[in-house]
Amino acid sequence: MEMEDKGYKRVSSRYEEEEYMRLKRLSTACGITPTTLQTFFTRLCMNNETILHFTQQHFDDSSLFRVIPSKIDGKLELIFAEKPMKKKRRV
Repeated sequence: MEMEDKGYKRVSSRYEEEEYMRLKRLSTACGITPTTLQTFFTRLCMNNETILHFTQQHFDDSSLFRVIPSKIDGKLELIFAEKPMKKKRRV
């Protein structure tokens, strides 16, 4: 059965040569394809509140929005919210 038949969506990625070689070597060592390993890493990160928080801090100035990770019925949900406006300091 094709991935699209299961409701999966495709996302393309680009890697530098060194990153690609690491992905390829690790996937070979695990006996899986690089695509399967990439999917595993994406799921691992998207279900980790610490990584989600770190990612948002890293790209803090890039967006007016944020997500708030919340466990609802044992499942991690990402609540979409506007960022509070930063107050400008007076001199």
